[in-house]
Amino acid sequence: MRHSYFSYVRNVTRFRSRSRSAAYSSFFSEFDGDSTLASLKLKQSPASDDSSNVAFKKISSIYYGDSISVKKPISKRNDNTKESQSQPGISWLSNIYNNNLLLQRKGHSRKKKQKHLFEFSQENRFNKLVRICAKVLGPEATIALFGKVGRDPGIKGYNALIEMCIEKARESSDEDIVIEELGKVFHLFKLMGERGFRLEEQSYRPLLLYTIDMCMVEEFHFFCDAIKDQNASLITRLGYYEMMLWLRVNNEEKIQEICNLIAENDGEETSDLRENYFLALCESERKKEILELLEIIDIKKLSSVESVEKIFQALGRHQLEPVAENFLLDFKTSDYETNNITNFIASYAVSIPDLLVENVITKFKDLHQTLEVSPSSSSYEKLILHCCTLREVRVALDIVGEMCEGGLTLSNEMLQSILQTCEETSEYNLVHRIFSTIRQYNLETNDKTFRCMIDLFLKMKDLEGAYRMLDEMGELNLKPSASMYNTIMAECFREVMFR
Repeated sequence: MRHSYFSYVRNVTRFRSRSRSAAYSSFFSEFDGDSTLASLKLKQSPASDDSSNVAFKKISSIYYGDSISVKKPISKRNDNTKESQSQPGISWLSNIYNNNLLLQRKGHSRKKKQKHLFEFSQENRFNKLVRICAKVLGPEATIALFGKVGRDPGIKGYNALIEMCIEKARESSDEDIVIEELGKVFHLFKLMGERGFRLEEQSYRPLLLYTIDMCMVEEFHFFCDAIKDQNASLITRLGYYEMMLWLRVNNEEKIQEICNLIAENDGEETSDLRENYFLALCESERKKEILELLEIIDIKKLSSVESVEKIFQALGRHQLEPVAENFLLDFKTSDYETNNITNFIASYAVSIPDLLVENVITKFKDLHQTLEVSPSSSSYEKLILHCCTLREVRVALDIVGEMCEGGLTLSNEMLQSILQTCEETSEYNLVHRIFSTIRQYNLETNDKTFRCMIDLFLKMKDLEGAYRMLDEMGELNLKPSASMYNTIMAECFREVMFR
């Protein structure tokens, strides 16, 4: 008997007569009983032939690419006359042997690079194909379809399907549709486990955040139990989401219960759980509880530097400068790694609300001077990202110059963030200053960086500047792509047409 998720719609009245939790249990057990994706049969109605063909062509173009054409193989013929005509002479072969050998070596290197690029582009196409299929067919039919052709969506494909189900649930105000989409996510979790994929935070995070946002307490615990059954090591991390839930629904009893657990238990077996509870609390506006627990917790014992940075972000957000300074001095006297201390300072400074970017930089420098430590590249980059977020590109470039003068280097990713912000703020003329900075301090660049600069020059109608970028790429042993030439040529033609 064929059965699918959508059989739930026919029996939805049963859910309205029971509690929501009972509805979930009945729906999931019914689905697991005799409805498997292997039994799905995809049928196409005659009325949908045209739209299906269009969808199939679109999917095929994504998977195979636009440049690939399929030709019928040419059959081999035994034509002695033509075969004899195609045989080259010995003297001709001896004359070109050396040239062919050189070409073969270059060709071998080129093929290796093309193979790597093909595998990378094929993976991207496959992930895009999963998304397109899910939009046209739905998540469950998509997995059935890939199963029939011997392909598995992979962890990224499953995550994409889960996100699509959550997006559909968020967009709907119909409780029946919401339960149906959550049921699909539940079964996707089950399939991932059956096919050997470990359930990690990237997979379950969208679902738990949705249940928290919608204050769905019963559903949250139902899915947490399912997640723990599949991966018991996630129990401590789920504490973070549990605290987020009680904060969202403002359950004072549960919040106080967890705060007491954090304060009264200092055993190693509960340290990770208590840390996750506390990190969730630090993202809230409960200043009083955060201060009380900070008097008890030794933040130097937290499991990661990232966790400590979140504590300093909370201190900045609540403007608790004396507390932050005491912690920083404690780290300094404990011979804590200097690079981490300067990152904590940056995390604190950029988190202070309603502070002008100039004042953020002043606070950053004052704290470094107080602690007698020098800023690191990573702490400067936090400031630069903060400037980009506030659309202060000129200030960001001032910081770049300051850090380079101090002998520090700027990462290529940060350079691209600045270029992107220039485009978003329409400050295209700053590309001249950026390029000058690159040359002056010999900053790391790649073809993507030059592509961004070429785009900015073209937006200013500066064709000469765009061409100059191609020459600069040659000096750095970077090869301009065909699309770069095409973009510049298109702008040239556009200029000619409008004159």
